[in-house]
Amino acid sequence: MHLFFPSHDIALSIGVRHFNPPFAALKLQNDLAELADIWQRDGKEGKIAWGWDYDTRALLNKTYKTKMKDLPSDDDLQALRELSSRKTTVSIIERLRHEQDEFKAIEMPTIIDNEESLVAYVETHSRYVLKTPWSSSGRGLSFSHIIPRDTIVKHGAATIRKMGSIMAEPWYDKEQDFAMLFYVGRETVEFIGYSLFDNDDSGTYRCGKLMANERIEASLPSTCAIAKKTLRKILGEMFAPLMNKTWEVGYVGIDMMTFRSAGNTELMVHPCVEMNLRCTMGVVARLYFDRNLTTEQTGEFYITPAADYATLAQLDSQLTAEHGSKYRRLTRLTTETMFMAYVIIA
Repeated sequence: MHLFFPSHDIALSIGVRHFNPPFAALKLQNDLAELADIWQRDGKEGKIAWGWDYDTRALLNKTYKTKMKDLPSDDDLQALRELSSRKTTVSIIERLRHEQDEFKAIEMPTIIDNEESLVAYVETHSRYVLKTPWSSSGRGLSFSHIIPRDTIVKHGAATIRKMGSIMAEPWYDKEQDFAMLFYVGRETVEFIGYSLFDNDDSGTYRCGKLMANERIEASLPSTCAIAKKTLRKILGEMFAPLMNKTWEVGYVGIDMMTFRSAGNTELMVHPCVEMNLRCTMGVVARLYFDRNLTTEQTGEFYITPAADYATLAQLDSQLTAEHGSKYRRLTRLTTETMFMAYVIIA
């Protein structure tokens, strides 16, 4: 049992007290378990889990002997589940549009709760993406330019029946994924930095940039610095009912992106693609840099899957030969390993 629980979002979507993760998620959980040491907070008592759900609470209670009175109640967990829904993204964007003129051009996502409205949306929009209320790492996304219309309606209707709704939003011509990372403690919301990263074609995290916060912010449009203060305020108000308790909400990541709109060469910022109410690989990369590299250094943080141990062992040898001490493997490599985490320092 590990503090790293990559099936957290799946567990939230199902909403049961005892969740059995799929095999691939269990392999990821086991192979990358050592990363949990990175996201623990310096000077903080107790363990910080990947995210809050029934299984996480049971783990901390039974394995790490944390008393139940010092863990979220059933009502707290339900509140956290609702805040983890993509519906929260809608309210965040609404607040940002209201408080900052720079984001008024961002279209509001549409929450659809019946099949008739879904069909109407599909028929009146040419390029869009449908998102399930709970999912992560590219799962639960349906792109209109990839999936046939009949199939996308069928899948969307099934999601509505299962989860109560689905979210639709315009497709953006993305240039760069990034995130703002926060930590919601008992009394304050702390901005801990930026995450600059790349996903594969399915939306799964593969590589994070190791870079000083100041350098990342300087590479982004100036609206990011403005959004940072507003988001911290919004999160403080949003999580106020869950603060001042014997436990802490923990890490919150606001995924964003830069994009170009049709007929406009100016680089724009989407201030809230989604909110991750949990730790993320972006947090891991951010904290690894802050604790191990200087502000002048750069590098990349990778999560690499493979069909078998032999493939990863070959990659490990190859990277060692090519990069020497600049290559650092962060997780174990055994005959059962199928996922590997490592960094390469420039």
